[in-house]
Amino acid sequence: MHSIVIHLGKKYEDWHLVEPFFYRLQNQNELTFYWEDEASASGPLFLSLVDRIVESLDRHRIKDWQLIILLNLNDERNQRKRLTTQLSEIKQYILYRLRDKGFYPLQTILHLVDMVLRNSDYAPKEELLRRYWELDHNGYLSPDKSGFQSGNCFAADEIKQLDKLWGETVQLQNVVLDQPGVEFMEGLQQKSDRVTHYLIGLIDKKQELFRDADFEKRFDDWMTVSQLEIVLDDFLKRMKQINSLPLTSSLTNFIPSKELSSSLKFHVGIQSEIGDIRIVRQEIIQSSHRERIKGYLELAYFLLTISHHPKLIERMEKGSTSVIQITLDEERLENLLKNYFVSLLKAKRQLEDQLLLQNQFHTNRLKEDEFTPYTAASLEKKTGEDRPLAKNQKITGHFFDQWQGQLFTAETTLIDREKELFRNSREAIKKLNVLKRKNEFLEEEELLEINDYKQKLVQQIATVHQEVIDSAPSMSEALTLWRKHVNAAKKKMNFLLQQIPNQRQFVITSILVFMILLLPIVPMWLLNAPSEGALYHVVLVLVLLGLVTYTGYYLTKRDSHRPVWKFQEEIYVYTDNIYQLQVDSQHQYNHYLNRLFQLFSLRRYHEKVSSIGEEMKENNVLHRYHLIKLDEFVQVTNRLLHILQINKDQSDIKQEIRVPAIKYEKSVIENAIYSPFQQLGLLDLNGNGIEVYLGSAREQYPSTYINELDQIRIQEDKVYKL
Repeated sequence: MHSIVIHLGKKYEDWHLVEPFFYRLQNQNELTFYWEDEASASGPLFLSLVDRIVESLDRHRIKDWQLIILLNLNDERNQRKRLTTQLSEIKQYILYRLRDKGFYPLQTILHLVDMVLRNSDYAPKEELLRRYWELDHNGYLSPDKSGFQSGNCFAADEIKQLDKLWGETVQLQNVVLDQPGVEFMEGLQQKSDRVTHYLIGLIDKKQELFRDADFEKRFDDWMTVSQLEIVLDDFLKRMKQINSLPLTSSLTNFIPSKELSSSLKFHVGIQSEIGDIRIVRQEIIQSSHRERIKGYLELAYFLLTISHHPKLIERMEKGSTSVIQITLDEERLENLLKNYFVSLLKAKRQLEDQLLLQNQFHTNRLKEDEFTPYTAASLEKKTGEDRPLAKNQKITGHFFDQWQGQLFTAETTLIDREKELFRNSREAIKKLNVLKRKNEFLEEEELLEINDYKQKLVQQIATVHQEVIDSAPSMSEALTLWRKHVNAAKKKMNFLLQQIPNQRQFVITSILVFMILLLPIVPMWLLNAPSEGALYHVVLVLVLLGLVTYTGYYLTKRDSHRPVWKFQEEIYVYTDNIYQLQVDSQHQYNHYLNRLFQLFSLRRYHEKVSSIGEEMKENNVLHRYHLIKLDEFVQVTNRLLHILQINKDQSDIKQEIRVPAIKYEKSVIENAIYSPFQQLGLLDLNGNGIEVYLGSAREQYPSTYINELDQIRIQEDKVYKL
């Protein structure tokens, strides 16, 4: 069963010394604490407390739970409100609201921490607390010896006045109970009238006093108009009952003050508001520091016990008041606290040694990735055999058409290479994306200081980033340049071809040249007489003229074709340059991808190193947080041992203590080292169970891990006796 503990009033002095005893149950989500000090200053605890309890119960799906309310009777709130009033507020602002929300506890315990100094009659020595106690216990005030005047509550003198007005006790000798005489009944009625008239007048005055007291009521010793009317009605019913026939023999023992006192106790005292709440009172000596801390420890062990064994509370009647006495085994308690102190001290020293090694943050150098193998495949460089264009070609009648066909083939090749370029680039980008998703980091043996390493990576990132900007590739212009150049080349080639004479023109020109060269010789042949060597001379001249003519024809034709061949050579070179432009473009893109991946890798390294540094810083902060906490707990436990006068000498510890591992990311409550009951390597000191004396009955409960608790005695409370 889950237990919720609400502390009303201020936190007890030195209560933090015993708080670690609850950590184990709190970590197991079986115990939750709420302090009134935690409430906002703008409103009382009750306004937000119910919502917080409901939210916690609903979030953890808790159905079975018990409510334990701790109230220090020596707290300043008891200077303002008596116990009955606080019971009323608990019911109204906590229990009824929980019931309306469907989260009513299975049982409610009001644990009174009693540090009040009392007289032999159990009344507090302090005057105001004494008056409040009288109203809670009796419902009225005893004779005021200090002259303290406040409120409109009944005083003992006012109640005793009823007995004076009643007179002597009623004698029933010679009186028939079911048929008394007229004279007897008249006398009985006169007694009743004197008492009731006095009480009615007295209550009227008290009601008038309450109405006139419109000033702020500083003290809680006022009865409301409705309370006074209830008391009057109850008393009148009792008076009517004793005057009703048949009379009873108890009439001889009838005392008006006793009847009014009984009515006041029931309607004004704690009995009027206790309901199903079980009140448990524990006496703690406040004057002795040692005894007060022992009382806190006893209270802690009692809370642990009823959290583990809620049936113990079920054995107590609802609406009852009890006083408890807790007995602890001092030897076991001393052994527990000494081992706890040694464990904390050892854990602190271990953590201090660990932090000495963490003054400087170092990490292994990350192995850099290889970038070259991840580039796109390069385009193959075209050889001369693969070129669609020749350096020179015989010029025929279909030369231009053939040349245009060769240009088309070259353009088709360029387009195919351009597609191949994009295809290879896409494959490279896919590989790059795969590499980006890789979350593996290879480490080298070299250790570097993290801040220096980060600074070096930042410098590398800046350098590579600038390289990426500088090497950013543009769109491939090979095909665009080719098409633009081809359009102009076709026009120029067409022009050059038109400048070349055709074959007929060459033949006619050659004949004309031959005739022109032959014409001066013919007259000589005609004027000279024929001779034997004339025929030979003619043949020789004709051959020479033919050779000269052919030579001129050949040289002229060659010179006319030379511009075409030269331009054809230029186109050949340009095509080779365009092919190389594609190759260079792919190389540039590969370089860009490599630098881009290197930039990504460096940033990934920087992010990794930064995360390592942040993790180390976080761990360092967590380590230092727990070091501070361990130091606090060492001091707290040392103070606890000092107050309880327990020797801290470790020589009598018989077994080596193993320190529980600290979970640095967890809170104090979630770490075993901070709980006295969760230390490792302690001697197995199992208890013999918890003896519980409930009245005259004796019961035995398992001690679980609270082996230091020996005995609990629960008896009827005489301070707040119902």
